[in-house]
Amino acid sequence: MGIMVNTTTAAARSIDDVSEQIFRQVEQSGALPPHLGAPEAVGAALCTLSRRLSGGEARDLAAALPSTIQAIVQPCTTHRDEAPEVFGRREFLETLAEHLHIDTDQASAVSHAVFAAVEREIPMKEVTDIESQLPADLKDLWGRHRYVGSSHVERPADTSLAEPPPRAGVDTPAPDQRGGDVGADSTAAGSSGDARAARRAG
Repeated sequence: MGIMVNTTTAAARSIDDVSEQIFRQVEQSGALPPHLGAPEAVGAALCTLSRRLSGGEARDLAAALPSTIQAIVQPCTTHRDEAPEVFGRREFLETLAEHLHIDTDQASAVSHAVFAAVEREIPMKEVTDIESQLPADLKDLWGRHRYVGSSHVERPADTSLAEPPPRAGVDTPAPDQRGGDVGADSTAAGSSGDARAARRAG
């Protein structure tokens, strides 16, 4: 699995604001070894990821990127087979490490930093479309950062994040005790309440 990333052309032109922000976030993450620049790290991580996607999704990814980074990644996504290459996290990290001349632990840190910065700046639909094509172990690298600091924040439809409904109390009757038809359970609950009140009065 080979990747070719040409950052020279993109570096020679003016950098758009969003790409510059992504590069800055990657640099500030502390994940880059001293010899590695953010444009090269971003290009290599995204190009390697794109090979795990279908041709159409890889092109969609490139199109969603800001212009400077798009110029780096687009050559990786344009002339390729439609079928994705099949590999998991280990192969991804080994390929990225070999290209960037770093070890796999560093490759993991770099990819986390790159994907976190990129996911904050591309549309949510693109993030989830990419995630849907990845195996579970690669989803641990991609798709876990998108709710933090994003201009595209959309909460997932996950009921575990929802606030629990208020508990019924003296001042907050349960929904089925607020009038209308009263079910058998609430009738029984009302009867037991009447019995307790009678005992207290006696």
